[in-house]
Amino acid sequence: MRSRLALCALAAGLGCSHPQPPPPPPPLNPAGIWEGTLTSGVDTHSVRLALEPDSAGLRGYLDLPDQYAYRYLVKNLSVDGRAVSFEFPDALPPATFAGAFDSSRIHGTVTTPVASASGALELVRWSGEPVPYRTQQVRFANGDVWLRGTLFIPSTKGPHPSVVLLHGSGPQTRESYISYFADQFARNGIAALIYDKRNSDRTDIPVSQRGVGTFSELADDATVAVRYLRARPEVADPRRIGLWGRSEGAWIAPLAADRLEGIAFLVLVSGGGVTPALQELYDDEIRLRARGFSNAEIARATALLKLANAYTRSQSDADWTRFQTALAAARSEPWFTALDPSPITLPREHPAWINPDLDYNPVPLLERLRVPVLMVLGEKDELTPVRQTARLTSAALRKARNPDYAVRQIPGADHQLWVTRATGESWLEQRPASGWLEEMIAWVSARARRP
Repeated sequence: MRSRLALCALAAGLGCSHPQPPPPPPPLNPAGIWEGTLTSGVDTHSVRLALEPDSAGLRGYLDLPDQYAYRYLVKNLSVDGRAVSFEFPDALPPATFAGAFDSSRIHGTVTTPVASASGALELVRWSGEPVPYRTQQVRFANGDVWLRGTLFIPSTKGPHPSVVLLHGSGPQTRESYISYFADQFARNGIAALIYDKRNSDRTDIPVSQRGVGTFSELADDATVAVRYLRARPEVADPRRIGLWGRSEGAWIAPLAADRLEGIAFLVLVSGGGVTPALQELYDDEIRLRARGFSNAEIARATALLKLANAYTRSQSDADWTRFQTALAAARSEPWFTALDPSPITLPREHPAWINPDLDYNPVPLLERLRVPVLMVLGEKDELTPVRQTARLTSAALRKARNPDYAVRQIPGADHQLWVTRATGESWLEQRPASGWLEEMIAWVSARARRP
């Protein structure tokens, strides 16, 4: 009897139990760091995508080292189920990505305006070590102008050798190529300070006036940045702070060094050896020559530009009249539309016509510089007269009896120190000239670590 009851109870229990379905998998979460390769034709590029949660969902930051892009904010990021898409950051040429993700991979297609340059993007989750530095948002003032910056601080014990990085011309901010170079210095144990150019965040002035200052004002901004670092002894060794300047910054860095005692080194990239007036004439001449205009046509275009410069210098009625007469005749020339429209088409009262630095000559200052100097130039720079810049800089530093300087001309490189494949159809065909960045970092490391 007892056995029958037990058997019935067991049967009843079995009758009440049903197989339970497995629990649903947790929703996929794309947040994290993804690394991989963008392949376009025969070109491949390393890519890192950081997807970080914020109050609105996710924000995406793109690293594309071959474009000197570090933590560029992507646009219109969308994650819908397993689909993911975004537009490339404004600081890069136009491109879009559309693809899908799973727990370990993001894959899809990058589309550019040049169909043949579109390609495939393959990323995998990254689980490596974090970057060997931390960043800190800072600000400091030059008079009534506040400068907002980011300080890259190596993880090793300080104080560290340090560098202040200076932009090229225009309304440049930290959200640009300059953050890539700060990252590279910090990865190599050198603290780096980058900051937005003066007034670059103001909305009450025209865009053309943001980030603009005289060379003297910009050099003063740089001296304030150095003094800010010197006031942070837990971060920077005040005896081992240098200046790095690219394009316009290559004029500014020596000016700042001349106003400070004890600058450890200077790095001048893609500029700094001739006057702005000469460099602007060279820029237009190279553009016209590349488009096949004759020597006679280039001479007429150059004459017009020189009349514009004459008015910039004098601000006189006579020079304005001469320039306007020549401008009216030049509008029908085939080369006219190939010229840089600024400043020749500006109204007379435009502030760009007042340029006190048009004839700034860096040579006298270079002739008294005795701090270590590295100048890096691209052999095929279309904006800077490379041979003349190298010759004048070398002669000036020899005259200064500078015991430690080097002038490097990088074969095949342009103003950005990129080299481009022969077709040149897409920005994805360009990449940094081989070895220049590593050589520059090694040169700086050797000087910055000296007491």
